[in-house]
Amino acid sequence: MYSIYSNIIMSIPWEHMFSRRASRAILFAMIDYSLEKKTTLDAALMQLFTIVQLLRSKDGCPWDREQTHKSVATNLLDETYEYIDTLVSKDIGGQKEEIGDVLLNAMMLLEMHQESDPQFVIDSLNDVCDKLIRRHPHVFSDHVVSGSSEVLDVWNSIKVNVEGKTHDSDDFFSRVPASLPPLEKANEIQKKIRKVGFDWPNVEGVVEKVKEELSEVVVAKENPDEKREDLEMELGDLLFAVVNLCRYLGYNPSVALHRSNQKMQRRFNALYSLAKQRGIQLDQDHVDEMDELWNEIKAIETRDAYGTASEQNA
Repeated sequence: MYSIYSNIIMSIPWEHMFSRRASRAILFAMIDYSLEKKTTLDAALMQLFTIVQLLRSKDGCPWDREQTHKSVATNLLDETYEYIDTLVSKDIGGQKEEIGDVLLNAMMLLEMHQESDPQFVIDSLNDVCDKLIRRHPHVFSDHVVSGSSEVLDVWNSIKVNVEGKTHDSDDFFSRVPASLPPLEKANEIQKKIRKVGFDWPNVEGVVEKVKEELSEVVVAKENPDEKREDLEMELGDLLFAVVNLCRYLGYNPSVALHRSNQKMQRRFNALYSLAKQRGIQLDQDHVDEMDELWNEIKAIETRDAYGTASEQNA
């Protein structure tokens, strides 16, 4: 399927890259690989993994060889968010592309671990298969559950009582990853607390807590000289309460904020475009005009959204 001739291409100066002599060198330096359209999942996955191995090889791509576990893991997060974007927009073609990019980065991590320890990936895959079977006794054994809530109870019970995965004796949150960004960590802390029943009985209590924290922010802002009033801490408490509201309602706060960021960018880009068309300066002296443009853009989005929904329901 492929062969590697040499890595002589890496020694060619950039300014000579497209000379006739360099072209001959490149011809014999390239990795000769022909893509084959696969018809089964296992063959397609194996082809992707093979290409990743070639990219990481000594005759492959210098950029791919320079990547680290951390850089690829960061790329994996980015590609996951891009995949989420296509889900939200119902872009089927985009979903196909972005899930491929997610798998690419996952395969890159597998190959990087395999380079240092060929058994690592095999053990990892065996372990996760073993874990899935062990934690689903209602599927792979005769255990009976009444619904998804009980499935989670069984899952957590097996983690603690069978696998011994529990928090340290002096740190209830020891199993919450320390590297999580603050927003995700707040969500995980609250999910951890909920598992032992320390949660609001209804959503009204969560909403009231958000209102309470907002009022404390206002008090702290209005009393900047009061040593007991820590505005930054109160803002943090407000954010924590809003994250808890997201969690209680079943939404991921990071995804929710990501969507809001996108909406703000989309609307302001539309405002920016309209302002240029109409000769409106974007500055403090034209705030009223910008407000009018903003409301106009919101009205257009609302009309288009409801129009699309009406057409789909017709």
